[in-house]
Amino acid sequence: MAASFLQTVIERVRGWPVLTWPAIVAAVGLIATIAGTYVMEEGRQTRERLRFGAVVDQANEAVANRLDTYIAVLRAGAGLFAASEDVNAAEFRAFAQRVELTQRYPGIQGIGYTLRAPPGGPPAVIARMRAEGVPPAELRPAAQGDFYAIIYLEPLDFRNRRALGFNMYAFPVRREAMDRARDSGLPALSGKVEAIEEVEARRQPGFLIYEPVYRGGVVPETIAERRERLEGFVYAPFRADDLLASVLPAAKGAGLDYAVYDGNPSIRTLLSQSPDAAAQRGGLVATRKLDIAGRTWTIVYRARADYDHASDRWVSLAFIVGGLVATTLVSLATWRQVRARLAAEREIVARIAAEARQKLLLDELNHRVKNTLATVQSIAAQSLRHGADVSSVRESFEARLIALSQAHNLLTRDNWSGASLAELLRSELSPYGGDHGERVIVAGEPVWLAPNTAVALGMAFHELATNAVKYGSLSNEDGYVQVTWTVAPGSGPRQLRLVWREAGGPPVVRPDRRGFGTRVIVGGLAHQLDGVVDLDFAPDGVVCTIVFTLPAAGVEDEILDLGSAA
Repeated sequence: MAASFLQTVIERVRGWPVLTWPAIVAAVGLIATIAGTYVMEEGRQTRERLRFGAVVDQANEAVANRLDTYIAVLRAGAGLFAASEDVNAAEFRAFAQRVELTQRYPGIQGIGYTLRAPPGGPPAVIARMRAEGVPPAELRPAAQGDFYAIIYLEPLDFRNRRALGFNMYAFPVRREAMDRARDSGLPALSGKVEAIEEVEARRQPGFLIYEPVYRGGVVPETIAERRERLEGFVYAPFRADDLLASVLPAAKGAGLDYAVYDGNPSIRTLLSQSPDAAAQRGGLVATRKLDIAGRTWTIVYRARADYDHASDRWVSLAFIVGGLVATTLVSLATWRQVRARLAAEREIVARIAAEARQKLLLDELNHRVKNTLATVQSIAAQSLRHGADVSSVRESFEARLIALSQAHNLLTRDNWSGASLAELLRSELSPYGGDHGERVIVAGEPVWLAPNTAVALGMAFHELATNAVKYGSLSNEDGYVQVTWTVAPGSGPRQLRLVWREAGGPPVVRPDRRGFGTRVIVGGLAHQLDGVVDLDFAPDGVVCTIVFTLPAAGVEDEILDLGSAA
């Protein structure tokens, strides 16, 4: 009916200006502005990301180049041992001074040599250190298997002196890198460690790079030969914060913060980060992998608030402001063109709507009157058919009309939109509840019934109550009626299961014939609700079970026919 009303309105005002033209103009302008801004912003952000990526690649390449330089120094140290069969502490010190570690290679903590203990064991190592004038040191810690003692470490300052005699092979992270260097014949980077040289209160994470040294000066062909001929390692310890702070000043100058991880990013694998990296949120972020001497570092770069963005970042804002202003002006101009005609058309539409509303009300009234008359006709016919005399016919007919009236009162109060199941029950059964309502028990979750469903159930409740007063649990002073219901859960159509149970009354005797009440309850109600109604005349009390699917709001619109199933 609503569609018919809308069609009538459209036909009667055909030719009037489209009310949505200003909105269409505004929508088109907004869409064009937003689309243009989006395209411009995407292009700007793409250029920004490319520029940011270039800065990140430059910083990442600086880290790789620096570490390659340190590896080259270690290779030179291994070359020293390859060129001489007997390198002593003085020669190693001269080499370290010649390469000018502290001046040319900032970030490196030193360069050292760890010796594989010869067959004589640790005592032979101590004897060699004493013979070469190396400061005395305790060989530690003891470990099963090979023993590698640091015998040289330059520059021999206070921090590095503490590492002399240290057996790095006793620790799993260092041992893994040393084994990898030994078997591959290539430099090997260790995982995250805390260097033995650390003496400061704020201990920095560190790492080491090992370059293997073999007897004979060349790398053997097979792994077995490499393991047998390994003499030791030229190595370098690093403090991660000091190293990366010296390598990445350009990154900090460009407004980048960084965090370096040994492997995948986590608190456990964090090697170093810039001072403000943990506090930074949002902005441009880039992650780079760096493969160094057999291990992979992950470096996360993040733009800080002072990052130097491109100069065209305000172009998108200027475009969207200009587009909004232009859209507003054009929309206002369009609105002014149709405003005068809209006033006249609004009056026409109001008159047509009033006429359609009046027709709708008349049609609805006619429909409801037909439904009510059909119901009354069915009640009258059944009452006359099964009545014994005029008095009983009149009494039953009036009682049923009152039940119908009560259901209609509930529906009329809510503009015929439906009724509450609990309220319908209380209205129909209130005359039988006793002084304090203890003889009628109603319990169940809130359920809203469609109009015709409410009328049908109201009539059924009236018949059940009448039978209970005449023959059942309400015919004495001890009986009572309990009405409960449940709604099956689920996302589809909901199914209502209602149970009327009588108890405490006289013994129930199954009737010989089906009266109007039984027909209304079992036949008419099941037909009207398209459900299942089971009326059980149990000896200790009547039990009526009603199961049906609750219709959606506005679906039920048929005439109630209590006699169709008689």
